[in-house]
Amino acid sequence: MKTLKCIIIDDEKPARRLIENYCNRIELDVVGDFKSPLDALPLLESNTIDLIFLDIRMPEISGIDFLKTLNHKPYIILTTAYREYALDAFELDVTDYLLKPIEFPRFLKAINKIQKKPVQVYQELTEPENKNQFITVKSNKRLYKVPFEDILYIQSDNEYITFVTQSHGKLMVHGALKNIEKELPSSFWRIHRSFIINSLHIRYVEGNRVLIQDSPLTISESYRKTFFEHWNTL
Repeated sequence: MKTLKCIIIDDEKPARRLIENYCNRIELDVVGDFKSPLDALPLLESNTIDLIFLDIRMPEISGIDFLKTLNHKPYIILTTAYREYALDAFELDVTDYLLKPIEFPRFLKAINKIQKKPVQVYQELTEPENKNQFITVKSNKRLYKVPFEDILYIQSDNEYITFVTQSHGKLMVHGALKNIEKELPSSFWRIHRSFIINSLHIRYVEGNRVLIQDSPLTISESYRKTFFEHWNTL
């Protein structure tokens, strides 16, 4: 099966990192990521690109307006937090239209529209201690298998920990945050003695606050330096 060469265009760095993370789990070759469509033009003009992940709302030019300027269109997967662009996407005959926050199963479904057969997901080998890519959480007498990517953030309150997830909502367990921290992959960052966030879900950072999906969380002074060291490596 041919490996698809793709680029990611999105003005939000966390959104680019999330898509890149998903691409690395399947047969996609990310040859570039850009915060503006205009920045991507030189690469598009000099290389054959099979697929573009394209955000819609961007400052310089919208993804839809940029798409209309392309003479030769590769496969296009639009990404946005706004449902109202669905009709525009349909009229432009794009491959798919993904609503943020994008979940991996939905991402995979979009890719399978391009590939002739379902792509095979493989586990990251760079972090062998997390090779299963999930954590088991026992809450309210139920045992949940929670993928790391599904966790938005983890909050500690005295002797209890709450996993805030996309699929299961809030899962409360008895335990210490420092013990859970040892089981988490490198995308999880401590921002406060009571909070660990999944950096893949950062929407933006402003001052000492970080927005995870719709939840503004405070970066404490003790973790501020470490947080921005991580942030600057993205």
